[in-house]
Amino acid sequence: MPVAVVSVWLAADRGHTAAIMGPGDAGPREVLFTYVARLPQIPSGAQDIRVWIPLAKTGREQRIMRREVRSPVPYTITEDPEHGNEMLHLSLHAPAPPQLEVVVDYGARLWGGDPGVADHAPTPEELSRDVQARGLVIIDEEVRARARQATAGRSTLTDRARGIYEAVLRQVAYDKSVPGWGHGDTRRVCLLGKGNCTDFHSLFISMARASQVPARFKIGVVIPQEASGTIPGYHCWAEFYEPGQGWVPVDASEAWKHPELADYYFGARDGNRLLLSVGRDIQLMPRQHGEPINIFFYPYVEVDGREFPGVETKFRFHDLQPGRTG
Repeated sequence: MPVAVVSVWLAADRGHTAAIMGPGDAGPREVLFTYVARLPQIPSGAQDIRVWIPLAKTGREQRIMRREVRSPVPYTITEDPEHGNEMLHLSLHAPAPPQLEVVVDYGARLWGGDPGVADHAPTPEELSRDVQARGLVIIDEEVRARARQATAGRSTLTDRARGIYEAVLRQVAYDKSVPGWGHGDTRRVCLLGKGNCTDFHSLFISMARASQVPARFKIGVVIPQEASGTIPGYHCWAEFYEPGQGWVPVDASEAWKHPELADYYFGARDGNRLLLSVGRDIQLMPRQHGEPINIFFYPYVEVDGREFPGVETKFRFHDLQPGRTG
């Protein structure tokens, strides 16, 4: 079966480094990143198979120099209307192949520190959205009480965000021993006080929004320092909006793991991150039959109008500048 291939070259960004040096501040890093999505067994008799895969694009974290899609079937590239996430969409009809594998290869430059590339200025409607409860990012009386305590005596927006960040570090442990972690469920985090990066940042975003601090969610991968290898899964972080400064990154889960870098992870842009999507409760394009996607990192698949969980993924990387010293 023929393989459809497309390469996209996007424009460059220019930048500068952050004041606080950390693990991602050795200067721009160029890497190859491969995202593999595989359906090893498509149900026999399936009439309609639809697949959506998030696509990395150039932005504040990165410049995507090359993006190549390898697919045995035709596809389209679409964008969600709310957050601007790009995605790959495939639609298959009976008779369907017994399996499917799609590969996206990237050549990316990851910025160390802050590149000085501004996000588009959010509209009043977008800022209003980013102070509201939504999905599992709730704002209840428990969240409001925690937010009031964390921001007491703090007058500026950044100072309030810092108080919330420090409170999350005290109140949550990075612990995946109890089932249910990883959904970004603020209520669960409040009850158990443990979870992974998704859970840390769900609580941060809930508390920030309860304090009228606009906050949003980002997810992608962290490229290891080795020359090449595989990546086991995603990493996520949060951002809050400061007028005049823009979106400020916060990585509470990494700060919990590395308390000596707590100051760095409040405001620094780790140059080892590659961003895949922004926001929660994503409405895919074309629209899926199911509910909005809680977190858009792994492929989302529907078979005959129902979510299909039988998807495998693999993530590989190769550093184009091994041994770099910055």
